[in-house]
Amino acid sequence: MKFAVSLTCLLFTCTAAETLFAQGVRSELKPVAFSALDTNKDGKLSLREAHADPDLEMAFEMLDANHDGYLSPKEFQAWPRALKDSAVRDPTTAPSGSAGAQHMPPQ
Repeated sequence: MKFAVSLTCLLFTCTAAETLFAQGVRSELKPVAFSALDTNKDGKLSLREAHADPDLEMAFEMLDANHDGYLSPKEFQAWPRALKDSAVRDPTTAPSGSAGAQHMPPQ
């Protein structure tokens, strides 16, 4: 009987420890918002700004698709831990002119 009680206590302790450990791991892997890392609010992330998250810093070169030394919001979205934003606009690819007038057929 003592063995059964001891075994039950051991299992309970292991389960509780596993739950606490899993919660700690999950909190470390929370998605990160672009705006939280863009400290100078210039609409792009430099390597210095990416330094705030070691995982992003390690992936920086791979994510920098155009190799300009910065991550645009669109490039940042390719990072698995990026907080996904469906309304991400990359100012470097926005059309110029008035609301797409350049795509209108000539009159």
